[in-house]
Amino acid sequence: MSVSLIIVSILILLVMFGAGQKILDNMRLTDKTALIILVSICIGLVIPPIWIGEYFCFSIGGFLIPFAVAIYLMISCGKRDLLRCFVGIILVAGIIYGLEWLLPADPEEVVIDNMYLYGVVAGIISYLLGKSRRNAFISALLGISLAQLVQWLINMWTEQKSILGLGVGGAFSTYIVAIIISVALCEFIGRCVESATIEKEEKVYNYKTHTYDSVKNGKLNQNTHTKENRIKNLENANRVKILQKSDKVLKNNAKTDKKEAKSEI
Repeated sequence: MSVSLIIVSILILLVMFGAGQKILDNMRLTDKTALIILVSICIGLVIPPIWIGEYFCFSIGGFLIPFAVAIYLMISCGKRDLLRCFVGIILVAGIIYGLEWLLPADPEEVVIDNMYLYGVVAGIISYLLGKSRRNAFISALLGISLAQLVQWLINMWTEQKSILGLGVGGAFSTYIVAIIISVALCEFIGRCVESATIEKEEKVYNYKTHTYDSVKNGKLNQNTHTKENRIKNLENANRVKILQKSDKVLKNNAKTDKKEAKSEI
């Protein structure tokens, strides 16, 4: 069994046991959808690559299905997230293409494997662009693919003919490892920043008990302090002020009545 199949099998087991639920939610994928995608990738990896001409081929499980998932995630994005996706893809592709020139050609001289390095690059860029796990997935997959495509086109232009295999052999291992690292890195940085940030405790004055309600003391739900509740609280505050003013007026009237009664006596 290849490394890519082992990795996908481990992911299937993790999803079946409920791991990464928050990540799937952020990517707008359910457990069933994730399982269907992963099983489809496993089946597609067994199918031989599809060749188009002499110098181009792609794998159904290694590229076509992940590419379809990336397109689905891009379609489900808003306009701002979609722009970030395109920027992330271009940045990842540009940096990876530049690293191909800067890194030594001999694999023994490289400190870190390219597949891990690409994942770190995609994860950092995706986090800086929008702290999105979904963008990390899209940027890692499509950014690496775009870098491969650009390199292949340059090779064909300079008559150094080479084969572009998207998701074939070690290429899919690079995809899957880069996606895992980028999404995990984005999740890790996000959790660290969230835990390091001091959350301001939200307090709401309760005019019935004359105390402050908050999430910390359990008297205020996190989702109840909405705009409608604020309006109600303002209305209650105005009512209390009106009642207090009327009480003062009544007390003043009572005092004046007493003074007048004494003076008449």
